[in-house]
Amino acid sequence: MSDINTYGIQGSIVTPTSADYEKAIARNSATSVLRAGYIVYPTSTNDISLAVKFALAQTPRLEIAIKGGGCHSSTNSSTEGGLVIDLSHYKAVKVSDDKATVAIQGGAIWGDVYTEVEKYNLVVVGGNVWFVGVGGFITGGGHSHLSGALGLAIDNLVSATVVLADGRVVKCDREVEPELFWAIRGGGSQFGVVAEFVVKAHPARGSALVGALAYPGTELPNVLKVLKEHLQAQPVGSKLTLGFARAPPHFYPGIMLLPYVEGSKEESEAAISGFRNEVKPVFEQIFHAPNFNIVSHGSDEFLSNSPPRSLIGGVGFKEMWEDVIGHVFGEWIAFTENEDRKGCFVLWEFGVRDKVASVPSTDAAFALREPHYYAVITGRHTQPESDQPTRDWITKIVSYVSEENKKRTGKLYQTPVNFALGPDYASVEDIFGDNVERLRKAKAKYDPTKVWSRGWVIEPASS
Repeated sequence: MSDINTYGIQGSIVTPTSADYEKAIARNSATSVLRAGYIVYPTSTNDISLAVKFALAQTPRLEIAIKGGGCHSSTNSSTEGGLVIDLSHYKAVKVSDDKATVAIQGGAIWGDVYTEVEKYNLVVVGGNVWFVGVGGFITGGGHSHLSGALGLAIDNLVSATVVLADGRVVKCDREVEPELFWAIRGGGSQFGVVAEFVVKAHPARGSALVGALAYPGTELPNVLKVLKEHLQAQPVGSKLTLGFARAPPHFYPGIMLLPYVEGSKEESEAAISGFRNEVKPVFEQIFHAPNFNIVSHGSDEFLSNSPPRSLIGGVGFKEMWEDVIGHVFGEWIAFTENEDRKGCFVLWEFGVRDKVASVPSTDAAFALREPHYYAVITGRHTQPESDQPTRDWITKIVSYVSEENKKRTGKLYQTPVNFALGPDYASVEDIFGDNVERLRKAKAKYDPTKVWSRGWVIEPASS
């Protein structure tokens, strides 16, 4: 095996004998950790190319994983014995002179981006939580609080710079390398390392009401009644999230209403008045965030004491069906009676759907363009023994909601990469639907030997 130190990589290199190895392989969840043979922290596209060339020069070649924020609860950004390209040292953010676009290096997290664009009174469509990585979020599709008004993150991608499997660095957009540009918008990390994203910048949208209102579980029917009324005339600057969670110190089954409502204090307060007057919260912590950077930190306290192991799965659905939500509430209560699983929660995300659905499903690899809401089922626990029961529970809930949606709409909704539990629990057909064949052709062109083999591996089309 050749020596990686002879390849001229300028960024840091960590191996199992390095003092900071354990930190280098750590992820947002302990369920995502594998023990890599090498971790390379590139500081340029040339470093990325050299890391790829080193991995492919070994016999047998090394598996390569790409890590941005490391937030996906699967092992997609890790590798057992292979090489991780960790982009966290490659994270510059630059606003264009005309303030129309923002160039974001692939290792940035959304907090980096929001901090920079805030200086220019701008906003971009990004993650709702500051520590989520830009790369995985965009290449997975990118649902945001802002999607009701501005679309998905991929709908706001102008161009990208990608390091390919053969080490070449190419730029792509709708005119240059259009198939690569099509594939990376929702296709995950199957086509290369996206070293830079150029995204649309938008004028800042002003303040938004955010926070939480809490209700006892017995109030679910009444909360759903008010929620249904709100959705009938929902403004594009509103997104409401219904949550099932057990809060300390007693950990009783509870209902959370997490609003994101743009507008003045008077307008936003009026928009959620039914959740205070028609049904009475037992706890309320509402504030007006002056910008999206502050919004992205709104969950910091809730997430600060998270158990070390988390697993996340999600599913899209067309309408707010009270019976479906009620059934899942019962399943959640039963599952979280176990002491190690009381931190598990379910979020039902209700934003305005028209903007996302206005884009054809063939516009990008991201396939779910039916008008949809979505649910995110999150397992949080401490003991490894809870991993498999939690995966099974998440899969059960996702399958139930998906099947009910299909019964009621006659359509099978795809599961975006960002919401999928892992490759063992959703196939490429489940993720990409009718776009699979076009993705296979793109894979044959840009990665015929499957250098990018973590996550949902797309088989190259035969020539």
